[in-house]
Amino acid sequence: MASPRDRSVLGIASLIVYITLSYLLFAARPVTETGLTLSNIVIPIIVLSFNMAIILSWMGFGLFAGMIMFIISLFTALAGVLRSHSYSAAILSWSFILAALLGYRHWKTCNDIEYRTQLNSEKIEEEINILSDGLRKKKAETRNLEERLLRYGMLKNVAESLTTTLTMEDIATLIMEKTSATIKKDGRILLFLVDIQKQELMLSASQGPARIKAKKGDIFDKWVLKHGIPLIVEDVTQDFRFPGKETEAAREYFKSLITAPLLSGDKVIGILRMDSPQGGLYTQDDLRLLDILGGLGSVAIQNALLYSWVQDLAIRDSLTGLFVRRYFLNRLHEEFSRAAAKGNSLSLLMLDIDRFKWYNDRYGHATGDIVLKHITNTITGSLREGDIAARYGGEEIVILLAGADAKNARKKAENIRKKIEKSPVIVRREKHNITVSVGVSSYPEDSALEEDLVKEADERLYKAKSLGRNRVCAS
Repeated sequence: MASPRDRSVLGIASLIVYITLSYLLFAARPVTETGLTLSNIVIPIIVLSFNMAIILSWMGFGLFAGMIMFIISLFTALAGVLRSHSYSAAILSWSFILAALLGYRHWKTCNDIEYRTQLNSEKIEEEINILSDGLRKKKAETRNLEERLLRYGMLKNVAESLTTTLTMEDIATLIMEKTSATIKKDGRILLFLVDIQKQELMLSASQGPARIKAKKGDIFDKWVLKHGIPLIVEDVTQDFRFPGKETEAAREYFKSLITAPLLSGDKVIGILRMDSPQGGLYTQDDLRLLDILGGLGSVAIQNALLYSWVQDLAIRDSLTGLFVRRYFLNRLHEEFSRAAAKGNSLSLLMLDIDRFKWYNDRYGHATGDIVLKHITNTITGSLREGDIAARYGGEEIVILLAGADAKNARKKAENIRKKIEKSPVIVRREKHNITVSVGVSSYPEDSALEEDLVKEADERLYKAKSLGRNRVCAS
């Protein structure tokens, strides 16, 4: 198939041939000097050349120009025949029809080829576009996969970091840092933990510039606490799940958020949340990552709680929650050494429940445990920060008052004794007023030795009992 440039050349060639033949046909003499007529030598050549001009015109210019060349060539040739009086040569003009048919056939074939070529070209171009789109999508998917692999690699590091951290404070800080580094979106990060006794959320840690108004969680956190499933909100002002009145306060601080529950079995033990003033900032992929981080965080928190519980078991009495005797003696040694070095005071209170054996014998040991826990709760509610109470043995309880002299220690002992006396315990629908006897010893007033301080408090306790119980003996 000829190119546009080739067609132009062919068309120009057909015009040149036609003009040349027309000149030869009309400018030449009808009869040569030798007596030969024009038709004897030149006309066949001219007719053949006209056919070439017709064919070249079809090839160069197409249908319209080919038909025009055919018509003017036919009339030009007939005019030449009439001028030369070579009427027998007119029969050769029928060859123009054959030339025109050949030209038409060539033009039609070229058009068909061009049409099919164009269709194939369009089809190939369409396939190229489809392949290009597919390639772009594959590249985008590859980038997404690479980003996910990077994120999940970070999650692996998060899991390793969390498994080596056992304190709640360190875990909360680590969750904040890893959440920010993994999701990489602007906004606040909040970690709430559930207060088991009150069954309400309490803010444990936060990261971000905005001030936190709802330290016990807002409507979105309570929704996750209730349903136990992750939550994404693209615009808090348009989410039908949350009434407008309850989201008005939230609009000032954030517009979009993602929240994931921290689960222990079927129970929600906390909530991990991200929010931003920008609407529609977070995606479902971000929510999935936050949910994974929440899952890792919940395992770490449970491990920390378990570790803390095991630690408490080692130093606390399982029934009363007071420190055990061994831990108390270690702390007494530390505080006594500190008081001796700095010249500070230190006092001990040794308490014993009056007639405790009678309660056990009459009502059973389960009732005795109830009485003991009741007394313990009353005592711990009366202590200052830094005071140490321990179960010294059986129903005996010892209290270390760092910085308290003999006068203040006696006053503290009286307050505890009266408070216990005025706090009856219900045993089998009967109200019982429990009393205690207390022995008090102080450093440096009563003894300069650690062992003698404990011995003196114990002796004064039994003195209080021998004097009639329900009293404080400090001398």
